[in-house]
Amino acid sequence: MLKLVNKYKYFLFLAVIFLFLRLPSLFEPYWYGDEGIYLVLGQGIRKGLTLYTQIHDNKPPTLYYFAAIGQTVFGFRLLLMAFMALTVFFFYKLSSLLLSAKKTKIATLIFLILNSIPLIEGSIANAEVFMLLPTILGFYLFLKNKNKLNLFLVGLLLGLAFTIKVPVLIEFLFLFLWIFIGDFKSIKTIFSQIPKAFVFGLGFIFPIILWSVYFYFQGAFKPFIVASLLQNFGYLSSWSTGTQAASVGSGGIFTRFLFLVVTWIIVYFLKITKKIDSKFSFLLFWFAATIFGALLSTRPYPHYLIQTLPPLILVVLSFFEFKKILKPLLSFISIICFVLVISKYKFYFYPVFSYYKNFYSYSLKIKSQPEYFNYFGSQVNNVHQISKYIQDNSSLSDKIFVWGDEPYIYALSDRLPTSKYTVAYHILDFNGYEQTINQIKSDLPKFIVYVPMVNRPFKDLDNILNRYYFVKQTFGNFLLYQIR
Repeated sequence: MLKLVNKYKYFLFLAVIFLFLRLPSLFEPYWYGDEGIYLVLGQGIRKGLTLYTQIHDNKPPTLYYFAAIGQTVFGFRLLLMAFMALTVFFFYKLSSLLLSAKKTKIATLIFLILNSIPLIEGSIANAEVFMLLPTILGFYLFLKNKNKLNLFLVGLLLGLAFTIKVPVLIEFLFLFLWIFIGDFKSIKTIFSQIPKAFVFGLGFIFPIILWSVYFYFQGAFKPFIVASLLQNFGYLSSWSTGTQAASVGSGGIFTRFLFLVVTWIIVYFLKITKKIDSKFSFLLFWFAATIFGALLSTRPYPHYLIQTLPPLILVVLSFFEFKKILKPLLSFISIICFVLVISKYKFYFYPVFSYYKNFYSYSLKIKSQPEYFNYFGSQVNNVHQISKYIQDNSSLSDKIFVWGDEPYIYALSDRLPTSKYTVAYHILDFNGYEQTINQIKSDLPKFIVYVPMVNRPFKDLDNILNRYYFVKQTFGNFLLYQIR
């Protein structure tokens, strides 16, 4: 037994750190908006609603089915923990192909910590965290062996990651390119790689084809394509332009793509002139690709940076190789560029120490539950109270409508929305006012939760409230209307 413990002591150490850092995430209240949307769509799936037609969000479908499996914040985060345990293991395996044994252990520990603490939302069940597992496993298999079967599996894994979150497409394109240039010797070798590239691409589109067939038979093929793919083009530039109607060319995306191509050309020149080795050039190519992916929409949400973590950590560890000055110099330049990107696009971060202090104060009964909940936002207690009231005073078949950006009310009360949209900003972004009001008129919900918003008038909803509803309760600034 002692021999076994000694043999695997590093992994046991990682397991202890992993549990300590991630355990608090299982007991958080419902507070994170996107996570609330995923859970509501998962709830809709479990209750027989068709994704994209009867209940809507603008991401690929796989994440919503994960949420359907998780059902609650606890279950969703538990599923994420299982994913991340495997992700850490395969990051270790991937690192061992690129770094020394000692640096591999250091890199894995750093990766585990950064993906477990709330700093960049690694503890939240976001698409970027889930897509790490298929992406990292795919990169590991790619570096391990480039035979056709392996390349099909790599493509399949990246295709699965794509059905979780679209930005992984840039990493697929990088590996597709690397098939041709990774071992380039002559033009003849490029032609010889075409069958491998074809198999790789076939693997990538396979999960997309499966989902397309599924939604075709659900009668939702067009909404699936529009919502999970085409609507994302407007979303990519809507932060910069202030409108969902903007084109994919808006917001400076082509300029950033030009920087990516120039970076790749410089790195490739250094590779073919043998100034840097193939492994390090692979890392620099990958790191540049993930920065581009993280900046697709130029939104400063910290979870976008999760995509960059694997190559970033490996590049940072490469800084400490001083046999040739160029390698640490390029590592240093890469790190500086990353810091400048964070500064330019004003990425924000979450506190870490206070998060753990809040949880362990609550778990040791130093803090009450309301005090613990308040840490996550001043409205969290109100949301839980109003959800409990709805659950206690309605049946499972009753629907509700929330005019606000608090989708977790649906999930907490276990009541479906009357509208296909789960948050007010989706109704605004996708101009869904008419469709929403028609759905409310045809199936008047028992309760409507109303958050007054001066900058988001909804006169048709106000008219319905005045005609058919009365204020039953108030919870902070939440007005709970009940049908007369």
